Amino acid sequence: MKFRTGMLVGFGAGYVLGAKAGRERYQQILEATRAFMDNPGVQRLTDEVGKTVNLGKDRVSNVANRKVEQLGDTLADQASKAKEFVAEKTPGTSSTSTTAKTSTTEKTSATKSSTDDQTSTSGAPPATATRQGHGS
Repeated sequence: MKFRTGMLVGFGAGYVLGAKAGRERYQQILEATRAFMDNPGVQRLTDEVGKTVNLGKDRVSNVANRKVEQLGDTLADQASKAKEFVAEKTPGTSSTSTTAKTSTTEKTSATKSSTDDQTSTSGAPPATATRQGHGS
């Protein structure tokens, strides 16, 4: 429908601009267009189409606003989850990282005492040093 209307307007404009009939024919076309637009039926149809378009724009705008709000909430939730995740992985940034830090300290102490035991048994440090969680 939109394409047809545009095509008709374009055709009419092209005809008027390209007509070789002169000023008299141009005036006839202009008067016919005014008479058509002044027709009460055409005015009612134009008003109804305008109302429908405005209602459609309002509905689309409302739906778009709701979707943007939902997306904003979702992104905010994901950002807070990511922040919590990073805080858990980075020592010294939150209360959960303090717990992680404590267990890391305990693991380091256990590894150190294990190394001390090996040193005291043989009198020399172990040939290969291993880190917690990595095999040699």
